[in-house]
Amino acid sequence: MNIKYKNLLSPLEIRGYVLKNRLGAANSLPHFLQGPEPYPANPVITHYANKAKSGAAIVTCMGINNFSRGSKLPMDLDIAHFPDFDLYDPTCQNYLMQLADVIHYYDSIACMGFFVGPQTGYPLKDGDAIKIIDAHKNVEDYDEETLELIADSYAEQCGILKFLGFDMVSIHCAYRGQLPAKFLSPLLNNRNDKFGGSLENRARFPLMIFERVREKVGSNFIIELIMSAEEPKGGYTLEDTASFLKMAEKYIDIVQLRAPDVDMAHPTGFNLEETPFIHYAEYIKKSGTNVIVATIGGYQDFDICEEVIATGKADIIYMARSWISNPNYGQLAYEGNKEDVVPCIRCNKCHGRGKNDPFVSVCSVNPIIGLEHLIDKLVVMPTESKNIAVIGGGPAGMKAAIELHDRGHKVTLYEATDSLGGMLKHSDYVDFKWPVRRFKNYLIDQVKKRNITIYLNTKVIPDMIKDKGYDVVITALGAQPIKPKIPGIDNENVVFAPDAFINPDKLGKKVVVIGGGEVGVETGMYLAKKGHNVTVLEMRDILAADTTLIHYRSMFEEAWKSIPTFSYILNARCTSIEANKVRYIDKNGDEKYIEADSVIVAAGMRSKKEEALNFYGSAGRFYMIGDCKKAATIQQAMRSAYSTASTI
Repeated sequence: MNIKYKNLLSPLEIRGYVLKNRLGAANSLPHFLQGPEPYPANPVITHYANKAKSGAAIVTCMGINNFSRGSKLPMDLDIAHFPDFDLYDPTCQNYLMQLADVIHYYDSIACMGFFVGPQTGYPLKDGDAIKIIDAHKNVEDYDEETLELIADSYAEQCGILKFLGFDMVSIHCAYRGQLPAKFLSPLLNNRNDKFGGSLENRARFPLMIFERVREKVGSNFIIELIMSAEEPKGGYTLEDTASFLKMAEKYIDIVQLRAPDVDMAHPTGFNLEETPFIHYAEYIKKSGTNVIVATIGGYQDFDICEEVIATGKADIIYMARSWISNPNYGQLAYEGNKEDVVPCIRCNKCHGRGKNDPFVSVCSVNPIIGLEHLIDKLVVMPTESKNIAVIGGGPAGMKAAIELHDRGHKVTLYEATDSLGGMLKHSDYVDFKWPVRRFKNYLIDQVKKRNITIYLNTKVIPDMIKDKGYDVVITALGAQPIKPKIPGIDNENVVFAPDAFINPDKLGKKVVVIGGGEVGVETGMYLAKKGHNVTVLEMRDILAADTTLIHYRSMFEEAWKSIPTFSYILNARCTSIEANKVRYIDKNGDEKYIEADSVIVAAGMRSKKEEALNFYGSAGRFYMIGDCKKAATIQQAMRSAYSTASTI
């Protein structure tokens, strides 16, 4: 049998352990799967088991944080909802052993990644008690005796993990967040003793930790170091990293090289380079280190991954979002099936949420994330093949058609325009929406490769459906722009956001966008890049107020600030639109105006609920999905389509 990705899927031996391939699942976890339990709950165990089942050679778990144990944090903090397992409680250890066991079931390496410290300190056994070493000091404030105890804490916890059945630990030292990373960084380490100054001195404390850990776990245990390959200006360099790894290679086995800062380490569509950090691994590999080199950041395309391993740029490729967006990612690699990989849209909703979103773990393109432990009970097995009409070829309609077909039903998909894609079509025009464009094209390709009857340019009415005798009709009619009651809204110089992408050259030089939500900002950025002078008017006190906060907003903000012809006014309520200007009330209650040749309205979307309801009675069963039920997000459209289809 010919293996298409023979290098990517080749085994690798480390300290007597054989990795079944070069695909690693990085230390990630949809943040809100865990409840208050100080041990891995069933949703968490199921999530990690699924990564192993899918084919990950290394499954890195999260939960040894010491973030919040024993304290109550404000409920509006994401960190207050994170898992925090208690390594020292025997009853919790039972569940940690179960976690390692399910990973081993699929012949994967059970790895625990942990952040030792920040909120409560460094635990260490003291007879029958557990003492906590203070973790709130600056680098300069730790004496050598305390550093020795902290190193012992790392070693002790790694030893417990080995006892519980884990094969590997992943020690986080990236982004200047953990204490050993702070010691290594000249940006934060201002000591003038043997722990500060030169690279050798700054490396002394991290090396102390690695040495203690290796002494504790012995030779038959894998130690991985996660570190930023370089730091921002004034910090350590890539050359320094190569020198540091020479010092550390007698203790550690793998180095996972990450970006200088935490947000940029999670690439989004604003990164036009798909895998922006491979040069780090390539440099370290060429430096002659004996440490196994792992790369991470944006990897999903099997062809790219194969090339990285085949050319020796890295030994292991870690992914986080690829395993989340695809429940069968590794299986597809073994099948050589790149076409069926669901593209991650890099929204980073798996990492967090918008300001007003609930604390629920989701993935925009994988509707079962957050429900993995329940999905077998939720899905209803079909009893007979049915003849089903799906009305609307947007993301929800396409997803429903795909799932219904795969459940054995005969599906007809109707679309009123000349192409599938719905509201995702705007991604064809915008450079930073390339991940969404890939996802849109993936859905279209998945529909076309199936035996689904497609009618384009077909505006369906209820009588047409009734005459066809369908068993089920599913309406996925989408939504339409909200038309605010503003004087002048019907002027010829007014365009609604979805239409602004199609013919930007027909717009005037000076453009005002009414509405500074995520869509309004993206529309403004697009037009500004096309040569227009854009001003966004937003009623609230912040742009894109509802966008994902963790690992997304900062890059979004950096992107709009980088465009010189993009500007905005906050706390501005539009009062009228005229032929060459827009009037608004500012935060002080004063009326002002701004010149505008063209006006873009991005005031939100309204579902086509009334139109959809007209189809009730046109078939034996009637359903509404996606935006026509409630104008929402890609994630909500995918969940709506999948859940509805899974019950038919």
